[in-house]
Amino acid sequence: MNYLVRPGMYALPAAGILTAIPWIFILREPDAKTDPEGFARIVTSPGGAVGGYLYVAGFVCLLLGLFALHEYLGRTRASGWAAGGLFVSMVVIALTLATIGTLEVGARVLADAYLSGDKSVSSGLVLMSGESSRIMSAIELCTDLSAIGAIAFAVAVWRSSSLPKWAGILLAPGIVLSMTLSPGIAWAGAVLLVISGVWLARSAGEGGAGELSASSAGGVLGGVANEG
Repeated sequence: MNYLVRPGMYALPAAGILTAIPWIFILREPDAKTDPEGFARIVTSPGGAVGGYLYVAGFVCLLLGLFALHEYLGRTRASGWAAGGLFVSMVVIALTLATIGTLEVGARVLADAYLSGDKSVSSGLVLMSGESSRIMSAIELCTDLSAIGAIAFAVAVWRSSSLPKWAGILLAPGIVLSMTLSPGIAWAGAVLLVISGVWLARSAGEGGAGELSASSAGGVLGGVANEG
């Protein structure tokens, strides 16, 4: 499984890219209060669907990247911090995906009904556009909880002595900010995920190559000693 660690870490910058692109589609959406028909048409358009799928794919990539990072850190003295960070992050990403799924599917169902002539669902469209206090509370909870896992991973990277410390410092806000529903903040988080993810993946590859060379050299020296 070790050979999958470095490719797996590249899922972190992929997560940054995939969670940033959907905002291009989201910002095109009209206000559901003043233009419910326009909102419904954008939501049900191919672009709206692609944006939603990319957002979900981004969080799946984030989870895969954190799994790979945990696998690497599991061989260091910071394995406990990495395990705690992964557990919290798994819970948070699962809750986030459930919330996003509710928004995406719910908005499309209500939009289909509205475009079919049922204008009574316009209030539901407004709620699904981000005006629901319950949904916003769920997203805020996920964002707050994500800070716990992100900080745990940052501490693990810092204490590992095998990965760049500042890459972990950049990764933590990248995880948290990418979960917000503000485009500017989310884009900042995406940039941090890309930078820290590439940095960590490249460093893990160099470290892995170094460990492999050391282990091979040790085996050769051991064989020579035995022959002697």
